Amino acid sequence: MSGGGNDFLVFEADGHALTEEDRRRLALVCRRGLSVGADGALFLSPSGGARVRLDYFNADGGLASFCANGTRCAARYAARRRLVAGDPVVETGWAAIPARVEDGCVTLKLPALDAPGAQVRCFGEGLPPSATPMRVGVPHLVVFVESDLETLAVAKLAPPLRRHPDLPEGANVNFVKVEPGGRLSLRTYERGVEAETLACGSGVVAAAVVAADKGLVRPPVTCRTRSGAAFRVGFTPGRGTVADASLSGDAREIFAGELTEEAWQE
Repeated sequence: MSGGGNDFLVFEADGHALTEEDRRRLALVCRRGLSVGADGALFLSPSGGARVRLDYFNADGGLASFCANGTRCAARYAARRRLVAGDPVVETGWAAIPARVEDGCVTLKLPALDAPGAQVRCFGEGLPPSATPMRVGVPHLVVFVESDLETLAVAKLAPPLRRHPDLPEGANVNFVKVEPGGRLSLRTYERGVEAETLACGSGVVAAAVVAADKGLVRPPVTCRTRSGAAFRVGFTPGRGTVADASLSGDAREIFAGELTEEAWQE
């Protein structure tokens, strides 16, 4: 499946049952060129009623607490396969996330978010002196740039920031540019993938909230990612918290198939 440019392998199985060897093989299957290739894998298991549990694994085989675009894909898969009754509620490692599925568009209703954190030092040629941490299920770092986003050397600039000394968990790094009309464009380097991806749903939310906190945009905010896909982020800023956060965007099923043992051949 693809969620606005993030691509995932989807399995109807209990992710908690995966062994270390399973995770190693999963990382091999997520390799591009040598295997199927994906940003991560979704393991879905019905929990009864409208609920479905999602165990999300990054491309390196590591279990992650949340992936917004993965959650949107999980919601659409569960609705189409009738794994749930009614609109899905996806149980993630972060929280239970209600979703609304309307054809190929899926909207998540997120829990209340903490306001953006205190700015940290930013470093890298052509980057501003500071960047803003923001947690949306997983940690993010938002960096606003004024230069051409298309030519930005993300592969060089992002890795040192992804392991920022002031962010002990590391962070996904989002390079953001404010466009005319209050829109945002962004490119994201994701931890666990250790590369730039074509989209990052939680990064889109983080970028929109931080931009609004700086007075650069007003919600709802339209954000465009590297894939060209547009996301819509709604929220209500508050004192110390962000309420009513939502993320809407494309989610589609690309193909179904059967893996051979050569998929995880080293």
